[in-house]
Amino acid sequence: MTTKNIFSCLLGFALLSFSACSDFVDSYQEDPNNASDAPIEAVLNAAFTGTIIAHEGEDARLACMWSRQFTGSDRQYAALELYGVNAENFDWDKYYLVAENSKIVIDKSAATNDKLASGIARTLQAHSYGMMASMWGDIPYTQANKFLEFPDPAYDPQSDVYNDVQTLLDQAISDLSGTPTSSGIASLDFYFGGNATKWSQVASSLKARYALHLGQYSTAINSATKGVKSVGDEWIIPHTTGSYNQDQNIYYSFGQSDREGYMTANNAYLPAILDPANAAYRGNNKTDESARFAFAFTGEESSYDLNYDGMWAATASFPLVTVIENELIMAEAEWRGNSDPDAALTHLNNVRAMLAAQFPAGKYEPYTLADFDNGGIASRPGLSRNDALLYEIMEEKYVSLMGQMEVFNDVRRTDNLLELPPTSGSQLPQRFLYPQEEIDANVNTPNPIPDLFEKTPINK
Repeated sequence: MTTKNIFSCLLGFALLSFSACSDFVDSYQEDPNNASDAPIEAVLNAAFTGTIIAHEGEDARLACMWSRQFTGSDRQYAALELYGVNAENFDWDKYYLVAENSKIVIDKSAATNDKLASGIARTLQAHSYGMMASMWGDIPYTQANKFLEFPDPAYDPQSDVYNDVQTLLDQAISDLSGTPTSSGIASLDFYFGGNATKWSQVASSLKARYALHLGQYSTAINSATKGVKSVGDEWIIPHTTGSYNQDQNIYYSFGQSDREGYMTANNAYLPAILDPANAAYRGNNKTDESARFAFAFTGEESSYDLNYDGMWAATASFPLVTVIENELIMAEAEWRGNSDPDAALTHLNNVRAMLAAQFPAGKYEPYTLADFDNGGIASRPGLSRNDALLYEIMEEKYVSLMGQMEVFNDVRRTDNLLELPPTSGSQLPQRFLYPQEEIDANVNTPNPIPDLFEKTPINK
């Protein structure tokens, strides 16, 4: 990994907000390690802002294009649509920046026993490393961000990183127990205002997410029961003013301010199953998706686009961890781990009740198990009742998490259960490629280098 570049940008995200770090780091070039001398609030703010750039930006767009939610329509995005990528298209420094800034906060908070700061920072660090492991597989971890000691950091196995991420989250939950407070942290925390309970719920939902990746269903259920419980508890990125290069929604910024027409949804699978006028429509007598479709997309078949006045507006918030994801984790884990379709259906219907409240012009009546029987309104050709229920759970998650990188994780770990058609060839991409800078600079980069269609170890 390019740790020298990381050190030069450590504080950048705090000042930059949503722009590229190279625009504002000039004052840090003489002392690239000065983040360790900065106030804890400034470093934590850098981790907050870096999380936005990492999880709402380019990687999210690419992951969702490859999950057939959006369409690469013009210039380099037309090539990305057809899997025409190379190592130069990828960058993971932004995740390491968040992880390193979080580590600095953890170290600083130990001196003052600031459990709120350390609990939040451990959650951010785990979120960053967990996403990296899911997208790239084996990554530099134990030797990462230690350039002087390890100029060529070794790669840790993907499963080991996941295990350490769970430990980080356990530590975060422990730090956040007892509802610690800190006026300095509360004033800068634009996510939760320093609410330790809400951060602890997020950490538990992340534990459930990563346990699901590993097929650890009892852990997923146990963690999710302590996770995000309501819309008011969700980890959401705010875009209050929608001002360009300040707090504008990044999907809007890309699609309307920076690269209009590069990414649309014209040939995507997602709008097709939400559009009542499309033959692929997923609605039935208990489900009317017209309001959700209109919120997320515009146009008609072969000319769909993102709705930049709705879900992708300049001021639209962006979700990182939601109650709907938490409920659907429990639904899938109950189905797979406990062979309990009744419990799985309860969680699915909880989601449908939330959707009914969010989209009152639509319809999301509760399902019964009989609806999934052969000939039922939610049946699937060739699938048993229970398998049709699982399909509905996964399809609902695919729709509800639109625009988020986690969709790509679900597509890959379920071996494309939804049978999304590739845009080129016969395979969907299975990973992000190791960045070219990493290949050039680190002799420990795996050899041979995995290609785009090689599954990560936990998905093999």
